[in-house]
Amino acid sequence: MKVFYKNLIKAYSGHCDGLVYYYDPQLDRILCRRYVKPKETPQNLRLAATMQNLKKLKPSPEFKTDLKYYAAMIRKPGTRITWQNVYTKMMYAMQRQYDINLILLTKSAIYEQQLPCICLRDAIEAGLLEPIEGYHRLDSGI
Repeated sequence: MKVFYKNLIKAYSGHCDGLVYYYDPQLDRILCRRYVKPKETPQNLRLAATMQNLKKLKPSPEFKTDLKYYAAMIRKPGTRITWQNVYTKMMYAMQRQYDINLILLTKSAIYEQQLPCICLRDAIEAGLLEPIEGYHRLDSGI
């Protein structure tokens, strides 16, 4: 649902009265949705632990720029793909292909084991992501 304010406050985000408000830069709109608390299951706890660990890896700003470029290149009209989506997809594909545990993965382990997520070019060449034109330039380190 689109949200309209009497006093233009574009930076407002948060929750109030059971609704979540957020700004979508691709739509250039402030949106709101009902807040739904997810059920706590073992799968949700494992996903939360995995996502927290992937966040702790703290990719470099250059690596994030490469991810944003890749996301823009594979985006189809009407879809929304962010660099975080590409990052998560790459890491889960690497987990399936190399049988690693993303909850225990560290940046030093990535470099020690020479995993293909070191840069996007290596990830594409390893088959973790679809190739795009000019992917050889995406060589910034994680």
